[in-house]
Amino acid sequence: MLLTGCVIFPQRKTIPSGDDAVVMVLTTRLEGPIRRIARHAYLAVRHPGDPEWTIWECCSPGSHGTSDPFTPSFGSEVRLHGVFRGKRAERMAACIPGATERYGDPEYGFYPGPNSNTYVETIMRWCDIHADLPSTAVGKDYRGWVGASWSSGGTGFQIETPLIGLKLGLTEGIELHIFSLSFGLDLWPPAIIVPIGEGRLGFGDR
Repeated sequence: MLLTGCVIFPQRKTIPSGDDAVVMVLTTRLEGPIRRIARHAYLAVRHPGDPEWTIWECCSPGSHGTSDPFTPSFGSEVRLHGVFRGKRAERMAACIPGATERYGDPEYGFYPGPNSNTYVETIMRWCDIHADLPSTAVGKDYRGWVGASWSSGGTGFQIETPLIGLKLGLTEGIELHIFSLSFGLDLWPPAIIVPIGEGRLGFGDR
């Protein structure tokens, strides 16, 4: 039971009040036989003064409107991994369309990628949306056959292949990726990273 994952104090899913810009990073649990090991990431954007939200997700990379960012296109058990407001969120929101066009529409590959999680993680890095996707967001670490980059959390660096990869960061701690499965230790907030269930044993995502 322990290995299914346990998250203490997960971020509360509350629609931010006010009419300023908001960007949120979310994932939803996929259904079927991969339910315990796979989550789908998406970005929710509210522009200043707009009551509607724009959902950015892949594939193909694109967007659609909604009145409730916590009602996903598919899947269930939505989790919030990061929320940003004000001028910072405005800069992120302005970056996402161009970054999506730059990302293009690569041939989809559920495993090891590129897939919907590859898209969201890439947009996060390109648009300075500093949050961490859970270990069960398979594809988040895809960098092609060999690749290296800064981490989406903003304080780390990682080098990846489909067989093995490594991420090191001041807050992200250390993560070893074996066949795209993540194992490691998150330093802030503290948690053990596991490739199943909630993806971590310890405190919720920052």
